[in-house]
Amino acid sequence: MPFVAKDKTTGNRIDITKLEKPRLMLRADACICQLCEKPMIIKAGLHRRAHFAHHKGECVSEYERDPDTNPESPQHLAAKDWLRVMLPKQYVEYRDATLEFEVPIIEVRRVVDLLAVFRTGHRVAHEVQLSPITPEVLQQRTDDYEQAGIDVVWWLGKSAKSEPNQDWCLQTFGLVFLIDHEQIYKTIHDQSHG
Repeated sequence: MPFVAKDKTTGNRIDITKLEKPRLMLRADACICQLCEKPMIIKAGLHRRAHFAHHKGECVSEYERDPDTNPESPQHLAAKDWLRVMLPKQYVEYRDATLEFEVPIIEVRRVVDLLAVFRTGHRVAHEVQLSPITPEVLQQRTDDYEQAGIDVVWWLGKSAKSEPNQDWCLQTFGLVFLIDHEQIYKTIHDQSHG
């Protein structure tokens, strides 16, 4: 359930969260997956956040994805959306940063949930993790981002905020970021429907 697709004609990224009425603004055949270039459709409704989906099946790209969260849950999408709004409000250094959803990092074949790019060129990946994961996998993904020259911040919620994962974050980064995915989802859902 990505927020981002690619315009089939221009190759430009399309962030559906920035479009008030995506079905009126985008032709039905205009959007393709930014990773595998297969056709994408718009899914939206009274009770569903607007997002893109593959026309048939799932993404067939070789980019690393969490098999437990493909496609992403509505709670995961809401948490990413919440981060993009919250970071500039809470952290002054993010006010001038460019925040983009689902940016492919070619050299490590990963897709960042939310990438912050600062004027200096410094990049920080913000990753929402709700599904079960081990500290070893967190370390591997962190190493991948570091190899690409990107710092990473893990936002743990749901099954991912286990004690071993919190301990790993404390030992690795000196702090832990936990998210209340249910409250975020409820808040975003209420705002978009009320």
